[in-house]
Amino acid sequence: MDLYTRCANCETTFRVSTQQLQASGGQVRCGQCQKVFDAFATLTAQEPVASAIEQSEENRSATESGESRPVAGSPVIRNDKPRLVRPDPAASLYEWEFRMPESPRRATLWTILALLLAIVLAGQAAYAFRTELMVQIPQTRSYYARVCESLGCTIGLPKLSNYLHIEASDLKTVDPSYPNEIELLVSVRNRAPVDLAYPAFELTLTNSLEQAIARRVFLPAEYLPPGAQAGGLKAGTELPIQLYLDTGALRAAGYGLYMFYP
Repeated sequence: MDLYTRCANCETTFRVSTQQLQASGGQVRCGQCQKVFDAFATLTAQEPVASAIEQSEENRSATESGESRPVAGSPVIRNDKPRLVRPDPAASLYEWEFRMPESPRRATLWTILALLLAIVLAGQAAYAFRTELMVQIPQTRSYYARVCESLGCTIGLPKLSNYLHIEASDLKTVDPSYPNEIELLVSVRNRAPVDLAYPAFELTLTNSLEQAIARRVFLPAEYLPPGAQAGGLKAGTELPIQLYLDTGALRAAGYGLYMFYP
């Protein structure tokens, strides 16, 4: 592809090649007036008038032959100092992307900052997913305890409701003479490999049409004996719950239980 440029001083038109422009970074010396100009500023692929082409044809052959002396009517490529090599002007005549090389000191600084950010993110992830890590890797709990002891904080027991399973439950009348007094029996098993915090559970009473007529949430302090809440539900153990309730005028025909963490 033929490219053309024009001297900014004398407006002489020359035919140039991409190899010439890349080698000099676009800085050329006019063979007519000896002025140095930026060939990229007036670079075009549009063919000029025939007289100008004929005038520059001879000059181009002299330039491509490698002669160092200026040739009248042709640009002289300046190679006296290194310049950035621009992209192929045939690919895009008007859009250029320049990227200055970073100094080694700045590159080292960015590397250090990236490492520090990676360490901070790793620490935040270890804290945010501490429960999952302690469940998947129980040995990490001792490390979390040491770190928290040095920082003056505490680590609560994991709260993973999907590891809690109601093994058995029953709701019955204590005395037929008092149908409003009922007894709730629940057996909850911890299937996690680590100790879990005691959950809360919701009891829903239903009528004969399985419609909810009453709901109540029981927190650990309401169904555990005194002092039992601090230890947590041991891994692989089963917790029996027994509650006596007064339903008043309600006549429950069924019930539902839901374990959760507030």
